[in-house]
Amino acid sequence: MESAASRLTRLLIGFILALMVMTSISILNEGRFSFSDTLVAAPIAIGVMACILLVVIVAGRGRPQGAWMIDPWISREPEDEMRSRLERERDEASMQDLGSKWARMEMEHLESKHGEE
Repeated sequence: MESAASRLTRLLIGFILALMVMTSISILNEGRFSFSDTLVAAPIAIGVMACILLVVIVAGRGRPQGAWMIDPWISREPEDEMRSRLERERDEASMQDLGSKWARMEMEHLESKHGEE
């Protein structure tokens, strides 16, 4: 199974290629290249931002999970490792005292509403 970062990398590559094709078509139709023209400037700006994101993702490949700046947003760990880690975290959260917390909250609500113990 692959990571979310590898899926996003493939998506960004396709997106950047599509933007390059769209930009080249708009330049061919206009016959000139001008950054002031929004038909040319907008796809180029979006493409540059996508390229920067792609470079940041690729630059973090060799680092361990959690050691790179985009790890809180885009996970680089494989899906099976992520699933097992999340299951461990869920088990550690211990849902045992949830019922007592709920009862305490309801008791406080009723006391404040009716003014009695």
